[in-house]
Amino acid sequence: MTLPDLVRSMIRRWPIVLVGAICTVALGYLAVSDDGVAYARTEVVFLAPSSEMNPNSLKTTSEDLIITAGVVSKAVSGPGKVTKFADPSVTLVGLGVRDGWAVRLPDTGGQWASNFSSQSLIVEVVAADREAALAKQRELVDRIRFEMDALQRDAGVDPVNDITVSVVPETGVIRDVGGSTIRALAVVGVLGVSATIACVLLAENLARRRGGPAGAKAAEPATRTGTARISAVR
Repeated sequence: MTLPDLVRSMIRRWPIVLVGAICTVALGYLAVSDDGVAYARTEVVFLAPSSEMNPNSLKTTSEDLIITAGVVSKAVSGPGKVTKFADPSVTLVGLGVRDGWAVRLPDTGGQWASNFSSQSLIVEVVAADREAALAKQRELVDRIRFEMDALQRDAGVDPVNDITVSVVPETGVIRDVGGSTIRALAVVGVLGVSATIACVLLAENLARRRGGPAGAKAAEPATRTGTARISAVR
């Protein structure tokens, strides 16, 4: 089909073109009116109790601290299965989450293995605005502290030997995440025009299929009648 043929088909199927234009404009408006989301991320580090042999808790790394961080993560997030990714730097925004949160122990082992080497929990929050994201982040940090304290009290740990937690950075990082308006409109426009043209071509093909056999059947009796009349004249 040439370009002039396509133009004529679109003129004949103007209701389809009109509906496609309305849908494309509506989707474009939704894409432009999206204000994006607020993304907050921080880390909660688990610190061993300080002593004369261990004056700097930040330099102490042990498997016990990592295991404790994992237990607290499960207590906050629940017993559900944790989805593994090839890269531990994957964020909730990158996964397409528009409203939600996650508390997870960093896993650097890749998609098919597990390797927990950090005694910290990553706290992520996605919300509609910065205030909501910050409030949820504080709630999750407080919940981590509560679960850590409850775990040690239940185990009968002397407070002097308590594992403590520290938020790094203390204020957390909050970013406004939004898409490109120009790219969103371009993609919506291309998809809308393509879908409209596809619908027009489909309607044209269906019309040809319905009209072809019917036209042939209608022409066949007329041809036979004409032949009979010629024979009668002869």
